[in-house]
Amino acid sequence: MTSALRRVRGPRVLAGTVGFILVGAFLVGCASQGQPPATPTLTFDVITQTTQKLDSIVWTGTQFLYVENTANTVWAAPPAGHPLTQFATMPKLVEETRCVLSPGSQGFATGVIFCHSPDNKIYEISPDGSSVTLFASLPAPYPPASDGGLVFDTVGRFGYRLLAATGRSGGPQPVGGIVYTIDPHGHVQRVGSYGVPGGADELVMAPGRFGSVAGDALLTVDAGASGAVVAIDPNGTTRTIATFPEGPNPIAPIPELPGKNGSAGAPRSGLYLNDDLTGYTYLAPAASLARYAGDVIVGTETRAHFWILEPTGNGFAKVPLRDNLPAGTHGLEQALFVSS
Repeated sequence: MTSALRRVRGPRVLAGTVGFILVGAFLVGCASQGQPPATPTLTFDVITQTTQKLDSIVWTGTQFLYVENTANTVWAAPPAGHPLTQFATMPKLVEETRCVLSPGSQGFATGVIFCHSPDNKIYEISPDGSSVTLFASLPAPYPPASDGGLVFDTVGRFGYRLLAATGRSGGPQPVGGIVYTIDPHGHVQRVGSYGVPGGADELVMAPGRFGSVAGDALLTVDAGASGAVVAIDPNGTTRTIATFPEGPNPIAPIPELPGKNGSAGAPRSGLYLNDDLTGYTYLAPAASLARYAGDVIVGTETRAHFWILEPTGNGFAKVPLRDNLPAGTHGLEQALFVSS
């Protein structure tokens, strides 16, 4: 049986196009013939190429924001993903900063951007980028630099606050870090620490029906040659729910997304993923992940391997995914779902 998968062969910029296909027909066909199901396959297309060293991506509802490593500059782009214009700057500092959009509720102003810098400061950026102010300082040691894990609690177990995680990724030392919550007034409260080798690259919220850790915070902890996804609950209790033979970085809960795209000029609905070495932004359409809504997708930074994490009883299964990224892809950073 022939698969209709397409491969990315070298640099290719396809602005406004998508190419992330799960071969459902192939799986059904194999099952009907009594063969074991094939491994689901992801087919990526590059939708835009920006500058290199862009480690965070945010969709504001009207534009994309990219955050530049070390320079700590935030760049804006229209729905197509390019061209870039400077949006805001924070103090220059070596290593990665992650940014998130305010939910515009629970006391957090609409349209505001919050960013976690490597020195464990949280900055607030106005909706138009004209104002950058210090919002909170985490009471954690610096150095080591943190990789900026930051997320809003959208489930409610942490009181709908902003969560931030410290930790230095990429090697087994230093070990772990601390997770904090921050209220709309900038008050910081410690949740607890995680003590596995490496540090958190990303921080997301587990979906509300994600098994035994529903509504917990999930950390992708990168120790270089190995790594884990660690859940932490509001009491500070941690649990490793998955381990990997290399360090994970991009992670995203898979929401219910529309199968069709919105108005003309809006970005395509689906999973966006950036690569800080090539400057590529990849896109996977929403329909291709519809069967996994409520689960979590996680990938590794240096070898571009992907898995779906799904609850099974009190534990979690890792469903490996094939992908078509070129051999040697090395530098995957933040993943983000966008609904147009």
